[in-house]
Amino acid sequence: MEQRQSDDSNPTRTTPSDAPAPDVQPRATQAGESGPTPPQTGNQPAGNRQDNPQRTNRNGEPRNGEPRSERNRDGGPRDGGPRDGNQREGGRNQRDNRQQQQKNGPDDKSTPANGTPTNERPERGQRPNQQNQQRPKQQRDGQGQPANGQRPAENRQRDESQNERSRPANENRNGQRDSIAQEAGLGQRDASGQPAQPAETNSRGERLVIGISLGDYNGIGPEVILKALQYNRLQKICTPVIYGSMRILNRYRNLLNLKDWNLNGAQTIGQISHKLTNVITCWPDQNQDIQPGQVTADAGQAALACLQRAVDDLKDGKIDALVTAPINKNNIQSDEFKFPGHTEYLAQEFGVQDNLMFLVSQTLRVGVVTGHVPLGRVRQNITRERIAQKLTLMMHSLKQDFGIEKPKIAVLGLNPHAGEEGLLGTEENDIIKPLIADWRNKGQLVFGPYPADGFFGTRAYTKFDAVLAMYHDQGLIPFKAIAFEEGVNFTAGMPAVRTSPDHGTAYDIAGKDLADETSMLQAIYTAIDVARNRKEFVELEEGALK
Repeated sequence: MEQRQSDDSNPTRTTPSDAPAPDVQPRATQAGESGPTPPQTGNQPAGNRQDNPQRTNRNGEPRNGEPRSERNRDGGPRDGGPRDGNQREGGRNQRDNRQQQQKNGPDDKSTPANGTPTNERPERGQRPNQQNQQRPKQQRDGQGQPANGQRPAENRQRDESQNERSRPANENRNGQRDSIAQEAGLGQRDASGQPAQPAETNSRGERLVIGISLGDYNGIGPEVILKALQYNRLQKICTPVIYGSMRILNRYRNLLNLKDWNLNGAQTIGQISHKLTNVITCWPDQNQDIQPGQVTADAGQAALACLQRAVDDLKDGKIDALVTAPINKNNIQSDEFKFPGHTEYLAQEFGVQDNLMFLVSQTLRVGVVTGHVPLGRVRQNITRERIAQKLTLMMHSLKQDFGIEKPKIAVLGLNPHAGEEGLLGTEENDIIKPLIADWRNKGQLVFGPYPADGFFGTRAYTKFDAVLAMYHDQGLIPFKAIAFEEGVNFTAGMPAVRTSPDHGTAYDIAGKDLADETSMLQAIYTAIDVARNRKEFVELEEGALK
Protein backbone atom coordinates (compact mmCIF):
# COMPACT_ATOMS: atom_id res chain seq x y z
CA MET A 1 0.00 0.00 0.00
CA GLU A 2 1.39 3.34 -1.02
CA GLN A 3 2.02 5.71 1.83
CA ARG A 4 0.66 9.26 1.38
CA GLN A 5 3.17 12.10 1.68
CA SER A 6 2.60 15.04 4.00
CA ASP A 7 1.46 18.33 2.49
CA ASP A 8 4.08 20.11 4.60
CA SER A 9 7.34 19.65 2.79
CA ASN A 10 9.39 21.82 5.21
CA PRO A 11 10.26 20.37 8.55
CA THR A 12 9.87 22.49 11.64
CA ARG A 13 13.14 24.31 12.44
CA THR A 14 14.08 25.43 15.90
CA THR A 15 16.46 28.31 16.56
CA PRO A 16 17.68 29.33 20.01
CA SER A 17 16.38 32.73 21.07
CA ASP A 18 19.87 34.17 21.43
CA ALA A 19 21.22 32.78 18.13
CA PRO A 20 21.30 34.78 14.90
CA ALA A 21 18.90 33.89 12.12
CA PRO A 22 20.34 31.35 9.66
CA ASP A 23 21.67 32.68 6.37
CA VAL A 24 20.66 29.56 4.40
CA GLN A 25 17.05 29.20 3.38
CA PRO A 26 15.41 25.75 3.81
CA ARG A 27 15.99 23.51 0.81
CA ALA A 28 12.91 23.00 -1.30
CA THR A 29 11.64 19.46 -1.66
CA GLN A 30 12.76 17.94 -4.95
CA ALA A 31 10.62 15.77 -7.10
CA GLY A 32 10.61 12.21 -5.89
CA GLU A 33 11.78 13.23 -2.39
CA SER A 34 9.59 12.94 0.59
CA GLY A 35 9.59 15.16 3.60
CA PRO A 36 9.26 14.00 7.18
CA THR A 37 6.28 11.80 7.67
CA PRO A 38 3.89 13.10 10.32
CA PRO A 39 2.35 10.68 12.74
CA GLN A 40 -0.82 9.09 11.47
CA THR A 41 -4.02 8.31 13.21
CA GLY A 42 -4.97 4.70 12.92
CA ASN A 43 -8.37 4.70 11.23
CA GLN A 44 -8.39 8.33 10.00
CA PRO A 45 -8.87 8.63 6.25
CA ALA A 46 -5.94 10.05 4.39
CA GLY A 47 -7.95 12.98 3.09
CA ASN A 48 -8.95 14.04 6.61
CA ARG A 49 -5.52 13.82 8.21
CA GLN A 50 -4.07 17.14 9.47
CA ASP A 51 -0.44 18.04 9.90
CA ASN A 52 0.78 18.23 13.45
CA PRO A 53 4.06 20.17 13.43
CA GLN A 54 6.19 19.89 16.50
CA ARG A 55 5.38 22.66 19.06
CA THR A 56 8.08 24.78 20.65
CA ASN A 57 8.19 27.08 23.65
CA ARG A 58 8.96 30.83 23.62
CA ASN A 59 12.69 30.14 23.63
CA GLY A 60 12.40 27.96 20.55
CA GLU A 61 12.90 24.66 22.39
CA PRO A 62 10.66 21.65 21.71
CA ARG A 63 7.99 21.03 24.28
CA ASN A 64 8.46 17.26 23.96
CA GLY A 65 4.77 16.70 24.15
CA GLU A 66 4.33 18.53 27.45
CA PRO A 67 1.01 20.30 27.79
CA ARG A 68 1.05 24.13 27.85
CA SER A 69 0.09 24.23 31.51
CA GLU A 70 3.37 22.55 32.41
CA ARG A 71 5.47 25.47 31.17
CA ASN A 72 5.63 29.03 32.48
CA ARG A 73 5.99 32.24 30.44
CA ASP A 74 9.79 32.09 30.55
CA GLY A 75 9.92 28.63 29.04
CA GLY A 76 10.75 26.80 32.27
CA PRO A 77 8.74 24.06 33.95
CA ARG A 78 6.01 25.18 36.34
CA ASP A 79 6.82 22.50 38.87
CA GLY A 80 9.73 24.55 40.21
CA GLY A 81 12.29 22.19 38.72
CA PRO A 82 15.71 23.46 37.77
CA ARG A 83 16.30 25.26 34.51
CA ASP A 84 19.53 25.62 32.69
CA GLY A 85 21.56 28.81 33.18
CA ASN A 86 20.55 30.46 29.92
CA GLN A 87 16.88 29.95 30.59
CA ARG A 88 17.15 31.23 34.15
CA GLU A 89 19.12 34.37 33.23
CA GLY A 90 17.03 35.11 30.15
CA GLY A 91 13.78 34.75 32.09
CA ARG A 92 14.98 37.08 34.85
CA ASN A 93 16.08 39.76 32.40
CA GLN A 94 12.82 39.57 30.48
CA ARG A 95 10.81 39.86 33.69
CA ASP A 96 12.90 42.80 34.92
CA ASN A 97 12.54 44.56 31.59
CA ARG A 98 8.77 44.13 31.61
CA GLN A 99 8.45 45.52 35.14
CA GLN A 100 10.73 48.45 34.36
CA GLN A 101 8.75 49.31 31.23
CA GLN A 102 5.48 49.17 33.13
CA LYS A 103 6.92 51.57 35.68
CA ASN A 104 8.74 54.05 33.44
CA GLY A 105 7.11 53.62 30.07
CA PRO A 106 8.23 51.67 27.04
CA ASP A 107 11.10 54.01 26.11
CA ASP A 108 12.39 54.92 29.56
CA LYS A 109 15.68 53.56 30.81
CA SER A 110 17.36 54.03 34.14
CA THR A 111 20.66 55.83 33.64
CA PRO A 112 23.34 55.89 36.32
CA ALA A 113 25.98 58.59 36.69
CA ASN A 114 28.20 57.10 34.03
CA GLY A 115 25.39 57.35 31.49
CA THR A 116 25.23 53.58 30.78
CA PRO A 117 21.73 52.12 30.73
CA THR A 118 21.17 49.34 33.21
CA ASN A 119 18.40 46.99 34.20
CA GLU A 120 19.36 46.96 37.85
CA ARG A 121 16.58 47.86 40.23
CA PRO A 122 16.87 49.21 43.79
CA GLU A 123 16.22 46.80 46.59
CA ARG A 124 12.72 46.65 48.03
CA GLY A 125 12.02 49.71 50.18
CA GLN A 126 14.98 51.61 48.72
CA ARG A 127 14.43 54.72 46.59
CA PRO A 128 16.35 55.22 43.37
CA ASN A 129 19.39 57.43 43.69
CA GLN A 130 18.07 60.54 41.99
CA GLN A 131 21.24 62.50 42.64
CA ASN A 132 23.14 60.23 40.30
CA GLN A 133 20.63 60.68 37.49
CA GLN A 134 21.66 63.38 35.06
CA ARG A 135 19.11 65.85 33.76
CA PRO A 136 19.02 66.10 29.99
CA LYS A 137 21.02 69.06 28.78
CA GLN A 138 19.23 71.75 26.84
CA GLN A 139 20.15 71.73 23.17
CA ARG A 140 21.70 74.98 21.94
CA ASP A 141 22.54 76.29 18.51
CA GLY A 142 25.84 77.66 17.24
CA GLN A 143 25.27 81.05 18.91
CA GLY A 144 24.65 79.55 22.31
CA GLN A 145 20.90 80.13 22.17
CA PRO A 146 18.41 77.39 23.04
CA ALA A 147 17.49 75.29 20.02
CA ASN A 148 13.99 75.16 18.51
CA GLY A 149 13.20 78.64 19.77
CA GLN A 150 12.86 77.48 23.37
CA ARG A 151 13.89 79.74 26.20
CA PRO A 152 15.13 78.68 29.62
CA ALA A 153 12.36 78.23 32.15
CA GLU A 154 13.70 80.97 34.40
CA ASN A 155 13.65 83.47 31.51
CA ARG A 156 10.11 82.51 30.57
CA GLN A 157 8.93 82.96 34.15
CA ARG A 158 10.64 86.33 34.37
CA ASP A 159 9.08 87.50 31.11
CA GLU A 160 5.64 86.32 32.19
CA SER A 161 5.91 88.14 35.49
CA GLN A 162 6.96 91.31 33.69
CA ASN A 163 4.03 91.05 31.30
CA GLU A 164 1.63 90.74 34.21
CA ARG A 165 2.85 93.97 35.76
CA SER A 166 1.11 97.23 35.10
CA ARG A 167 1.53 100.71 36.43
CA PRO A 168 -0.81 101.27 39.40
CA ALA A 169 -3.40 103.99 38.97
CA ASN A 170 -1.88 106.09 41.76
CA GLU A 171 1.79 105.74 40.81
CA ASN A 172 3.54 109.10 40.96
CA ARG A 173 6.15 110.62 38.65
CA ASN A 174 9.04 109.03 40.52
CA GLY A 175 7.61 105.55 40.02
CA GLN A 176 6.59 105.21 43.67
CA ARG A 177 3.14 104.49 45.04
CA ASP A 178 1.50 107.53 46.60
CA SER A 179 -1.06 105.37 48.38
CA ILE A 180 -3.86 107.29 49.99
CA ALA A 181 -5.10 104.11 51.66
CA GLN A 182 -1.66 103.60 53.20
CA GLU A 183 -1.57 107.20 54.33
CA ALA A 184 -4.97 106.72 55.94
CA GLY A 185 -3.58 103.85 58.00
CA LEU A 186 -5.64 101.12 56.35
CA GLY A 187 -3.98 97.76 56.97
CA GLN A 188 -1.08 99.22 59.00
CA ARG A 189 -0.29 98.50 62.64
CA ASP A 190 1.99 100.08 65.21
CA ALA A 191 4.58 98.35 67.43
CA SER A 192 1.90 97.18 69.86
CA GLY A 193 -0.11 95.52 67.09
CA GLN A 194 -2.87 98.13 67.12
CA PRO A 195 -4.04 99.86 63.92
CA ALA A 196 -1.70 102.71 63.12
CA GLN A 197 -3.16 106.20 63.43
CA PRO A 198 -1.85 108.78 60.95
CA ALA A 199 -1.10 112.29 62.08
CA GLU A 200 -4.19 114.47 62.10
CA THR A 201 -4.41 117.75 60.25
CA ASN A 202 -7.15 120.09 61.35
CA SER A 203 -6.74 123.28 59.35
CA ARG A 204 -8.26 123.83 55.90
CA GLY A 205 -4.91 124.66 54.38
CA GLU A 206 -3.36 121.28 55.25
CA ARG A 207 -6.05 118.96 53.91
CA LEU A 208 -8.37 118.53 50.96
CA VAL A 209 -12.12 118.98 51.25
CA ILE A 210 -13.92 116.24 49.33
CA GLY A 211 -17.58 116.72 48.47
CA ILE A 212 -19.83 113.65 48.10
CA SER A 213 -23.28 113.97 46.51
CA LEU A 214 -25.91 111.59 47.88
CA GLY A 215 -27.37 110.34 44.58
CA ASP A 216 -30.70 108.51 44.55
CA TYR A 217 -31.41 107.85 48.24
CA ASN A 218 -33.54 104.79 47.44
CA GLY A 219 -30.52 103.10 45.86
CA ILE A 220 -27.28 101.96 47.49
CA GLY A 221 -25.67 105.42 47.44
CA PRO A 222 -26.31 106.29 51.12
CA GLU A 223 -25.22 102.80 52.22
CA VAL A 224 -21.86 102.80 50.45
CA ILE A 225 -21.15 106.38 51.58
CA LEU A 226 -21.79 105.56 55.23
CA LYS A 227 -19.80 102.32 55.08
CA ALA A 228 -16.85 104.06 53.43
CA LEU A 229 -16.73 106.80 56.07
CA GLN A 230 -17.74 104.91 59.22
CA TYR A 231 -14.23 104.17 60.53
CA ASN A 232 -13.15 107.84 60.59
CA ARG A 233 -9.84 107.02 58.89
CA LEU A 234 -10.43 109.06 55.76
CA GLN A 235 -11.19 111.99 58.04
CA LYS A 236 -7.51 112.02 59.02
CA ILE A 237 -6.34 112.87 55.50
CA CYS A 238 -9.31 114.80 54.11
CA THR A 239 -12.52 116.51 55.17
CA PRO A 240 -15.58 114.67 53.81
CA VAL A 241 -18.68 116.72 53.12
CA ILE A 242 -21.86 114.82 52.19
CA TYR A 243 -24.35 116.84 50.15
CA GLY A 244 -27.58 115.14 51.13
CA SER A 245 -29.91 114.97 54.10
CA MET A 246 -29.19 114.31 57.77
CA ARG A 247 -32.66 112.80 58.15
CA ILE A 248 -32.16 110.33 55.28
CA LEU A 249 -28.69 109.33 56.45
CA ASN A 250 -29.90 108.73 60.01
CA ARG A 251 -32.62 106.46 58.65
CA TYR A 252 -29.97 104.35 56.93
CA ARG A 253 -27.72 104.38 59.98
CA ASN A 254 -30.55 102.85 62.00
CA LEU A 255 -31.43 100.39 59.25
CA LEU A 256 -27.82 99.22 58.81
CA ASN A 257 -26.85 99.52 62.49
CA LEU A 258 -24.13 102.11 61.81
CA LYS A 259 -24.60 104.20 64.95
CA ASP A 260 -21.17 104.28 66.55
CA TRP A 261 -19.91 107.48 64.98
CA ASN A 262 -21.06 111.07 64.74
CA LEU A 263 -22.07 113.21 61.80
CA ASN A 264 -21.70 116.98 61.88
CA GLY A 265 -24.65 118.86 60.44
CA ALA A 266 -23.89 122.10 58.62
CA GLN A 267 -25.92 124.60 56.65
CA THR A 268 -23.05 125.86 54.50
CA ILE A 269 -19.51 124.82 53.64
CA GLY A 270 -18.22 127.48 56.02
CA GLN A 271 -19.68 125.62 59.01
CA ILE A 272 -17.98 122.27 58.47
CA SER A 273 -15.64 120.61 60.96
CA HIS A 274 -12.29 119.30 59.79
CA LYS A 275 -12.37 116.56 62.45
CA LEU A 276 -15.71 114.96 61.52
CA THR A 277 -17.80 113.81 58.59
CA ASN A 278 -20.03 116.69 57.59
CA VAL A 279 -23.56 116.67 56.16
CA ILE A 280 -25.12 119.61 54.34
CA THR A 281 -28.88 119.19 53.92
CA CYS A 282 -29.76 120.28 50.39
CA TRP A 283 -33.59 120.18 50.33
CA PRO A 284 -36.51 120.34 52.79
CA ASP A 285 -36.66 116.75 54.01
CA GLN A 286 -39.15 116.92 56.87
CA ASN A 287 -41.85 114.88 55.15
CA GLN A 288 -39.68 112.44 53.23
CA ASP A 289 -38.72 108.91 54.19
CA ILE A 290 -36.66 106.23 52.52
CA GLN A 291 -38.13 103.51 50.30
CA PRO A 292 -35.14 101.30 49.47
CA GLY A 293 -35.39 99.68 46.06
CA GLN A 294 -38.24 101.93 44.84
CA VAL A 295 -38.03 104.43 41.98
CA THR A 296 -39.73 107.64 43.08
CA ALA A 297 -39.91 111.15 41.68
CA ASP A 298 -39.01 112.65 45.08
CA ALA A 299 -35.75 110.70 45.18
CA GLY A 300 -34.86 111.92 41.68
CA GLN A 301 -35.45 115.57 42.52
CA ALA A 302 -33.55 115.23 45.79
CA ALA A 303 -30.58 113.78 43.88
CA LEU A 304 -30.61 116.79 41.56
CA ALA A 305 -30.74 119.24 44.49
CA CYS A 306 -27.69 117.56 46.06
CA LEU A 307 -25.77 117.60 42.79
CA GLN A 308 -26.52 121.27 42.10
CA ARG A 309 -25.42 122.35 45.57
CA ALA A 310 -22.19 120.37 45.36
CA VAL A 311 -21.34 121.66 41.88
CA ASP A 312 -21.86 125.25 43.01
CA ASP A 313 -19.29 124.80 45.80
CA LEU A 314 -16.95 122.99 43.40
CA LYS A 315 -17.09 125.85 40.91
CA ASP A 316 -16.43 128.36 43.70
CA GLY A 317 -13.37 126.42 44.87
CA LYS A 318 -14.87 125.64 48.28
CA ILE A 319 -14.26 121.91 47.79
CA ASP A 320 -11.26 120.36 46.06
CA ALA A 321 -13.01 117.44 44.37
CA LEU A 322 -16.46 115.93 43.95
CA VAL A 323 -17.44 112.27 44.29
CA THR A 324 -20.92 111.53 42.93
CA ALA A 325 -23.02 108.61 44.17
CA PRO A 326 -25.21 106.82 41.58
CA ILE A 327 -28.33 108.50 40.22
CA ASN A 328 -31.30 107.15 38.28
CA LYS A 329 -31.00 108.73 34.84
CA ASN A 330 -34.77 108.61 34.40
CA ASN A 331 -36.32 110.04 37.57
CA ILE A 332 -33.76 112.87 37.75
CA GLN A 333 -34.91 114.31 34.42
CA SER A 334 -36.50 117.76 34.66
CA ASP A 335 -36.38 121.18 33.04
CA GLU A 336 -33.06 121.74 34.82
CA PHE A 337 -31.55 118.37 33.99
CA LYS A 338 -31.87 117.03 30.46
CA PHE A 339 -28.71 114.98 30.24
CA PRO A 340 -27.92 111.26 29.95
CA GLY A 341 -25.68 111.38 33.02
CA HIS A 342 -23.37 113.25 35.38
CA THR A 343 -20.64 113.75 32.79
CA GLU A 344 -22.69 115.74 30.32
CA TYR A 345 -24.24 117.87 33.08
CA LEU A 346 -20.83 118.76 34.51
CA ALA A 347 -19.49 119.58 31.05
CA GLN A 348 -22.22 122.18 30.60
CA GLU A 349 -21.78 123.61 34.09
CA PHE A 350 -18.05 124.14 33.52
CA GLY A 351 -18.39 125.24 29.91
CA VAL A 352 -16.33 122.35 28.57
CA GLN A 353 -16.80 121.46 24.92
CA ASP A 354 -15.34 117.99 25.19
CA ASN A 355 -14.43 115.54 27.94
CA LEU A 356 -13.52 111.90 28.35
CA MET A 357 -15.32 109.19 30.30
CA PHE A 358 -12.33 107.49 31.89
CA LEU A 359 -12.75 104.27 33.91
CA VAL A 360 -9.72 103.67 36.13
CA SER A 361 -8.50 101.03 38.57
CA GLN A 362 -5.21 99.74 39.90
CA THR A 363 -4.69 97.49 36.86
CA LEU A 364 -6.70 98.98 33.99
CA ARG A 365 -7.74 102.36 32.58
CA VAL A 366 -10.30 102.57 29.78
CA GLY A 367 -11.62 105.64 27.96
CA VAL A 368 -14.38 105.67 25.34
CA VAL A 369 -14.72 107.72 22.15
CA THR A 370 -18.51 107.93 21.90
CA GLY A 371 -19.64 107.66 25.56
CA HIS A 372 -23.40 107.71 26.16
CA VAL A 373 -24.37 107.40 22.50
CA PRO A 374 -26.95 104.87 21.23
CA LEU A 375 -25.33 101.99 19.38
CA GLY A 376 -27.17 102.89 16.18
CA ARG A 377 -25.37 106.25 16.08
CA VAL A 378 -21.91 105.05 17.06
CA ARG A 379 -20.58 104.68 13.51
CA GLN A 380 -21.41 108.24 12.47
CA ASN A 381 -19.51 109.52 15.52
CA ILE A 382 -16.34 107.57 14.73
CA THR A 383 -14.37 110.25 12.91
CA ARG A 384 -10.69 111.05 12.72
CA GLU A 385 -11.24 114.36 14.53
CA ARG A 386 -13.22 112.82 17.38
CA ILE A 387 -10.73 110.02 18.00
CA ALA A 388 -7.90 112.57 17.97
CA GLN A 389 -9.74 114.70 20.55
CA LYS A 390 -10.20 111.73 22.89
CA LEU A 391 -6.58 110.67 22.48
CA THR A 392 -5.46 114.20 23.33
CA LEU A 393 -7.62 114.28 26.47
CA MET A 394 -6.41 110.85 27.56
CA MET A 395 -2.76 111.67 26.97
CA HIS A 396 -3.00 114.93 28.92
CA SER A 397 -4.92 113.31 31.79
CA LEU A 398 -2.39 110.50 32.15
CA LYS A 399 0.36 113.11 32.51
CA GLN A 400 -1.49 115.66 34.65
CA ASP A 401 -3.82 113.52 36.75
CA PHE A 402 -1.88 110.26 37.09
CA GLY A 403 1.72 111.45 36.90
CA ILE A 404 2.80 109.34 33.90
CA GLU A 405 5.45 111.20 31.93
CA LYS A 406 5.38 109.09 28.74
CA PRO A 407 1.98 107.36 28.48
CA LYS A 408 1.56 104.24 26.36
CA ILE A 409 -1.95 103.92 24.89
CA ALA A 410 -3.69 101.07 23.06
CA VAL A 411 -6.50 101.86 20.60
CA LEU A 412 -9.22 99.28 19.89
CA GLY A 413 -10.82 98.69 16.51
CA LEU A 414 -14.47 99.38 15.78
CA ASN A 415 -15.39 96.19 13.92
CA PRO A 416 -15.07 92.52 14.91
CA HIS A 417 -11.45 91.37 14.66
CA ALA A 418 -10.49 94.99 13.94
CA GLY A 419 -12.03 94.71 10.47
CA GLU A 420 -9.96 91.74 9.22
CA GLU A 421 -8.09 94.02 6.78
CA GLY A 422 -11.32 95.41 5.35
CA LEU A 423 -13.27 92.17 5.17
CA LEU A 424 -15.50 93.06 8.16
CA GLY A 425 -15.39 96.84 7.87
CA THR A 426 -13.19 99.61 6.52
CA GLU A 427 -13.11 102.05 9.45
CA GLU A 428 -9.83 100.63 10.74
CA ASN A 429 -8.02 101.05 7.41
CA ASP A 430 -9.65 104.35 6.48
CA ILE A 431 -9.68 106.18 9.83
CA ILE A 432 -7.96 104.54 12.79
CA LYS A 433 -4.71 103.21 11.30
CA PRO A 434 -3.73 106.47 9.51
CA LEU A 435 -4.42 108.43 12.70
CA ILE A 436 -2.26 106.11 14.80
CA ALA A 437 0.53 106.36 12.23
CA ASP A 438 0.47 110.16 12.49
CA TRP A 439 0.73 110.02 16.29
CA ARG A 440 3.59 107.54 16.09
CA ASN A 441 5.44 109.83 13.68
CA LYS A 442 5.15 112.57 16.30
CA GLY A 443 6.84 110.36 18.88
CA GLN A 444 3.71 109.35 20.81
CA LEU A 445 3.37 105.80 22.13
CA VAL A 446 0.01 104.98 20.54
CA PHE A 447 -0.59 101.47 19.18
CA GLY A 448 -3.38 99.55 17.46
CA PRO A 449 -6.03 99.05 16.35
CA TYR A 450 -6.51 95.86 18.37
CA PRO A 451 -9.46 93.41 18.26
CA ALA A 452 -11.28 93.98 21.55
CA ASP A 453 -11.99 90.33 22.36
CA GLY A 454 -8.46 89.06 21.96
CA PHE A 455 -6.97 92.19 23.52
CA PHE A 456 -8.76 91.70 26.83
CA GLY A 457 -8.81 87.92 26.65
CA THR A 458 -5.01 87.73 26.51
CA ARG A 459 -4.55 90.45 29.16
CA ALA A 460 -2.67 92.61 26.68
CA TYR A 461 -3.98 95.66 28.55
CA THR A 462 -1.36 95.03 31.26
CA LYS A 463 1.29 96.33 28.83
CA PHE A 464 -0.35 99.75 28.45
CA ASP A 465 -1.13 102.73 30.67
CA ALA A 466 -4.59 103.16 29.15
CA VAL A 467 -6.95 101.80 26.48
CA LEU A 468 -9.16 103.84 24.16
CA ALA A 469 -12.35 102.00 23.17
CA MET A 470 -14.60 103.10 20.34
CA TYR A 471 -17.94 102.88 22.17
CA HIS A 472 -19.42 102.45 25.64
CA ASP A 473 -19.96 98.70 26.00
CA GLN A 474 -16.76 97.79 24.16
CA GLY A 475 -14.78 99.37 26.97
CA LEU A 476 -17.01 99.17 30.04
CA ILE A 477 -18.02 95.50 29.83
CA PRO A 478 -14.44 94.18 30.08
CA PHE A 479 -13.51 96.88 32.59
CA LYS A 480 -16.30 95.94 34.98
CA ALA A 481 -15.63 92.24 34.47
CA ILE A 482 -12.00 92.80 35.49
CA ALA A 483 -12.23 95.56 38.12
CA PHE A 484 -15.87 95.98 39.12
CA GLU A 485 -15.38 96.29 42.88
CA GLU A 486 -12.43 98.69 42.71
CA GLY A 487 -13.32 100.55 39.51
CA VAL A 488 -13.80 104.32 39.44
CA ASN A 489 -15.47 106.54 36.84
CA PHE A 490 -13.32 109.64 36.34
CA THR A 491 -14.21 112.57 34.08
CA ALA A 492 -11.05 113.68 32.29
CA GLY A 493 -10.73 117.04 30.57
CA MET A 494 -12.62 118.97 33.27
CA PRO A 495 -11.13 121.93 35.16
CA ALA A 496 -12.41 120.36 38.39
CA VAL A 497 -11.90 116.84 39.74
CA ARG A 498 -14.91 114.53 39.65
CA THR A 499 -15.04 110.79 40.32
CA SER A 500 -17.77 108.25 41.06
CA PRO A 501 -18.13 104.52 41.75
CA ASP A 502 -18.40 102.41 38.61
CA HIS A 503 -21.76 100.87 39.63
CA GLY A 504 -25.35 102.07 39.51
CA THR A 505 -28.18 102.43 42.01
CA ALA A 506 -28.55 98.63 42.47
CA TYR A 507 -32.16 98.84 43.67
CA ASP A 508 -32.33 95.06 44.09
CA ILE A 509 -29.98 95.11 47.10
CA ALA A 510 -30.71 98.60 48.45
CA GLY A 511 -31.24 98.72 52.21
CA LYS A 512 -30.25 95.05 52.70
CA ASP A 513 -26.70 95.64 53.97
CA LEU A 514 -25.33 93.81 50.92
CA ALA A 515 -23.66 96.68 49.06
CA ASP A 516 -19.86 96.71 48.84
CA GLU A 517 -18.30 100.10 49.58
CA THR A 518 -14.93 99.34 47.92
CA SER A 519 -15.67 101.26 44.73
CA MET A 520 -16.82 104.29 46.73
CA LEU A 521 -13.63 104.18 48.79
CA GLN A 522 -11.55 103.97 45.63
CA ALA A 523 -13.48 106.89 44.14
CA ILE A 524 -12.58 109.01 47.17
CA TYR A 525 -8.93 107.90 47.07
CA THR A 526 -8.73 108.64 43.34
CA ALA A 527 -10.23 112.09 43.83
CA ILE A 528 -7.58 112.88 46.45
CA ASP A 529 -4.79 111.48 44.25
CA VAL A 530 -5.85 113.42 41.17
CA ALA A 531 -6.31 116.67 43.11
CA ARG A 532 -2.81 116.35 44.56
CA ASN A 533 -1.27 115.35 41.23
CA ARG A 534 -2.80 118.35 39.52
CA LYS A 535 -1.33 120.72 42.07
CA GLU A 536 2.06 119.08 41.64
CA PHE A 537 1.74 119.23 37.85
CA VAL A 538 0.93 122.95 37.94
CA GLU A 539 3.90 123.60 40.20
CA LEU A 540 6.20 121.69 37.86
CA GLU A 541 4.86 123.55 34.83
CA GLU A 542 5.29 126.92 36.54
CA GLY A 543 8.80 125.99 37.61
CA ALA A 544 9.72 124.98 34.07
CA LEU A 545 8.60 128.36 32.71
CA LYS A 546 10.75 130.36 35.12
